[in-house]
Amino acid sequence: MAIGKISASLMSVVGLAMGALLGACSQASPPILAEEVTGEWCSGGGDLLTVEAGGRFDLVRLSHDFFAILHEDDEFVDGYLLDRDYGGVQPAGGNGSWTFGETATSPRVRLEFDKLGSSVNPPSGELIVRRTDEGEVGLFGYESDPDEGYTVRFLKC
Repeated sequence: MAIGKISASLMSVVGLAMGALLGACSQASPPILAEEVTGEWCSGGGDLLTVEAGGRFDLVRLSHDFFAILHEDDEFVDGYLLDRDYGGVQPAGGNGSWTFGETATSPRVRLEFDKLGSSVNPPSGELIVRRTDEGEVGLFGYESDPDEGYTVRFLKC
């Protein structure tokens, strides 16, 4: 009889532990909403991105890293592309419209520039939106493979 009680108690403890583990593993972070993307964002490189609720954005203090991400080809950013599209001067900022959308892997913010420095054909850019380890929403720009880490990270200022 004592063995039966020990088995039942052990099974109860194991069941509770499994329930707690499964419950903790299944708690996903809340989905990111488009409203969470609006506001002022600062990057470690000095970029300042203001995303307005009406679908417009303004970018000032454009860093070299974010400039390279927008062009997706770092080899030409400092030479030919900079001379051809910007008169040899990296733009300080720009503005345009933004959209928020979901992909199979994560939400993204698409930046469509109306103006970026002196370029007549400014590029568009995309930032991946995800939560940091601390639970804050962040905007992340990748120059190549995301597994290699982000190139630019924006957090709310």
